[in-house]
Amino acid sequence: MRADCGILMSKERCSVKPLVKSNYSKPKAETEFSRPGVSQQDLDEEERNTTYWINDLYQVARRVFPGSPLVQLNIRRHDGRPIFRDWRHFQKIKNQLVGEECEGIELYPAESRLVDTNNKYHIWCHTDPKFRFPVGFDYRRVEDSDPKRNRVPGIRQRKL
Repeated sequence: MRADCGILMSKERCSVKPLVKSNYSKPKAETEFSRPGVSQQDLDEEERNTTYWINDLYQVARRVFPGSPLVQLNIRRHDGRPIFRDWRHFQKIKNQLVGEECEGIELYPAESRLVDTNNKYHIWCHTDPKFRFPVGFDYRRVEDSDPKRNRVPGIRQRKL
């Protein structure tokens, strides 16, 4: 049931363990398939700028871009199966690897820039905790499960 945590929220709380740094390095076969047409020198540079993190469910590649305030988080499950995503998991990953007050976004690109090769999610983060993307809410509102509120069709929240 743990692997389906993102689908079967049921009454039990679904949590994720903190990430720990891993000494994983990308196998040559994965590197060769990852970016056709990119030079080996550029792939090696990407690898030097990437650290890997793991927990009980996910493997995350954290890639920095030298000279840029951006960080890419590449999130996948250990077993490669689809992630039936829990937003709170991704928020915890972003908080741990970039910072609680740093913002990250997912990009749904133009079809001409679409990359969809396997079951991964990418979060693009800004490392400056004062930077705010010009979209989103300008306030905080977090609510726990409320039996009265959960009776309203379409409005539900699980326990924090």
